[in-house]
Amino acid sequence: MANRTNDAREEVRIETLSDKAYHIIKEKLLHMKKGSYLSIRKVAEEINMSYTPVREAFLRLHKEGFLELVPKVGFFANAIGLDEILQIYEARECIEIFILQKVFDQIDESHIKQMKECLEKQRRSFEEKRVHDFVKADQKFHEVFIDLYNNKYLSGLYKNLREQYFICSKNIAEGISDAAIVEHMELLDCIERKDLGKALEVLSKHIENSKERIKAGYMRIK
Repeated sequence: MANRTNDAREEVRIETLSDKAYHIIKEKLLHMKKGSYLSIRKVAEEINMSYTPVREAFLRLHKEGFLELVPKVGFFANAIGLDEILQIYEARECIEIFILQKVFDQIDESHIKQMKECLEKQRRSFEEKRVHDFVKADQKFHEVFIDLYNNKYLSGLYKNLREQYFICSKNIAEGISDAAIVEHMELLDCIERKDLGKALEVLSKHIENSKERIKAGYMRIK
């Protein structure tokens, strides 16, 4: 019985360390060239962890599409191509339109205030050319209403999609535009006026426009 208890505690400890390693490695990927090789043992040494939790973090990142696993070779920072980026936008539209319809009546003044704060951060980031901060503020803006929908699986899927986009954002900086800020303002206006039909129309158009801007930016660097 004591052995089982110790084993359970060890599993919890490993899971906790694995989560920590996961977030550290994901942050590391932001600053790595796509296709770069990552060694589990080397990363474990760098972050002062044992092999097992780091390996679990690698496998999780591989499953989520952040790392590519080449059999008998190892893990590499995944290069997200244009096709994958466009598919992310298609998935985003399906999720966001569905959720906004479901939670529209729940959006109150406190949520509108949060969205306005995100919008201001996005505006400052654009002016100061801080691409990652711009993308993060954009993500937080949308997550205000995404998080209102109490479905951890759908919310988790959405955030994973956005994080994949976030990691490749350095390569598509040309696609960042203040037009996104204007479109967010239009969406906020619809929400404040309680106009669901127009809000869905504006949101759909915003995602489509964002996709085209990213596509244009991606093509410029090719």
